[in-house]
Amino acid sequence: MGRLDGITLEELHELREQTAGEIPRERVLAAIGRKQRDNLDTLAERHDVVEKTIRNWLDRFGNEPIEQAPYDQPRPGRPSKLEDDQREELFEHLQDPPTELGYEQQAWSTKLLLYHVKEEYGVEYSKGHGRKLMGKAGLSCRTARPRNHKADPEKEAEFQQTVQKNGTN
Repeated sequence: MGRLDGITLEELHELREQTAGEIPRERVLAAIGRKQRDNLDTLAERHDVVEKTIRNWLDRFGNEPIEQAPYDQPRPGRPSKLEDDQREELFEHLQDPPTELGYEQQAWSTKLLLYHVKEEYGVEYSKGHGRKLMGKAGLSCRTARPRNHKADPEKEAEFQQTVQKNGTN
């Protein structure tokens, strides 16, 4: 228990209240559990990680200031192709229908989003990243399912009840 000797349970509970993010909060909860004399294997099972991970989490509290211990260090990565203000502007655009920006489509699609980003900001993204951007903006990709507007709803319901799907081949 030497890792947490200089930290009180009250400090850990206070830190838990201030901690943002799921994984950092898990780390603080693991430290609280260990301070309450829970075994490492119990903590590992509770947090759905291996014991080594719990030990690593607890080592952070012994090696770093208590405020920094739950959080990861910033990791290097590729800089975003869009600046922060451009990204915010794009997300604002995505909240409005494309017709307000002069497009003929009624709803945003990945293809239209990629076209808009290329025309507006001069940046090209893959289809996968376009879907990711839509998700971050709170939109989802949905496949259009055409329906016959002349169809009789009663017959359609009867059909759904009587027809059985084939098993997997």
